[in-house]
Amino acid sequence: MRPYTRTAIALHWLIALAIVANLAIGWWMSDAINQAATRDNAVAAFQWHKSIGLTVLLLSLLRLVWRLLNPVPPLPPHMPRWERLAATSTHVAFYLLMIGIPLSGWLYVSTQWRDEAPLTIPTLWFELFEVPHLFALNEASRAMRQSLANITLEAHELLVWAMLLLLLLHVAAALRHHFALKDGLLARMAPHLKTGPATHPQEHVAPRPNRFAAGITVGVAFAFVFVATRSTLPDLPNTGAPTIEQALDKLVTTTSTSPTWNTIQPDSQIRFSGAHVGRAFSGKFTQWRAHLQFDPNLNEPAYIVAVISTSSATDGVPMHDSTLPEREWFDVGSHPYAYFLSTRLEPRAEGEFELSGQLTIKGYTVEINGLMLKSNGNEMRIYGDTYLDRADIDLGMESDPAGDYVSRRIGIHVDITARRLP
Repeated sequence: MRPYTRTAIALHWLIALAIVANLAIGWWMSDAINQAATRDNAVAAFQWHKSIGLTVLLLSLLRLVWRLLNPVPPLPPHMPRWERLAATSTHVAFYLLMIGIPLSGWLYVSTQWRDEAPLTIPTLWFELFEVPHLFALNEASRAMRQSLANITLEAHELLVWAMLLLLLLHVAAALRHHFALKDGLLARMAPHLKTGPATHPQEHVAPRPNRFAAGITVGVAFAFVFVATRSTLPDLPNTGAPTIEQALDKLVTTTSTSPTWNTIQPDSQIRFSGAHVGRAFSGKFTQWRAHLQFDPNLNEPAYIVAVISTSSATDGVPMHDSTLPEREWFDVGSHPYAYFLSTRLEPRAEGEFELSGQLTIKGYTVEINGLMLKSNGNEMRIYGDTYLDRADIDLGMESDPAGDYVSRRIGIHVDITARRLP
């Protein structure tokens, strides 16, 4: 009996393996996400689940096109009509489910909603690139997002149960043909299996390739992706936004005659820290500029201002780095910079001062205390750790107000070295 092509066999087993793996991952993560002890691993599992599901969608479309261009080997001629009809119906159902399940899942995560709360969690395909949300559902009203999330999640779960039932029937039928009927049907997809003597050597003639249907399938797939994602493609950079140097120049408004200090950028850093689902993270702002005017004798108040590019926040975790610029977090599109302005400098020891100021993020201003300034007259160091409640600056408060996923307490860690200008 003629086997499937090597490409068809490879696609079949790749898709089968991915589906079985995703069923297991989905079963586990649905409960694990609600347990504090396993939430961290569950969050990672969700990304794997989405990545594998989208891979199944792509492979299934490729398999469908290959199927239309390379018709399946004919069934054994002894098979009764009802069994042929069942086999054909099963294959059609498999294609519908292999495409429908990932699509329903994609629609669900595009709503950015879970249970009673919104989400801001991107879909990263194996952490290589971000997958856009379909039809800009994440931008819809809260009521619509919640309604669509409930509908698509229920549809996704029902389709998964249908897939599980169909898989069991498919495996049972394949084993029956191989062990009971011994007609070589399973060997078409697993040529290495011994099929035994051929009791029905005659076969029906295979149908001709359907290139038109294959072309329509490819066209529909491309059209769907274009229409569904075009409104969610990243916007072009706003060339009208000020550069960080321009933003700093605009912020600096002083007639102070105090000495000016030049930041030694390679030896300086502004970092942040916290915890995500119980696991500590530490990140930094890679782009910032500061204007420092300070007289060690305090003949004039210190004038220290800084501009921090919020789009430069990174902790090296792709999911975090993709989420931080979103509207719910730093809202980089509307608030590209955070600002610090010193308000008080009090002596604590010889050459040491306590520095306080105001930090403005997303239009919210909070008091910053706990920083120290140390100077020997020619070199200066500003350092220290301070903490803020992200509720005070509206970071992630729509999706995680209680801090179940991201800690409410966020650390700010400053270590800036500067040298006095002549």
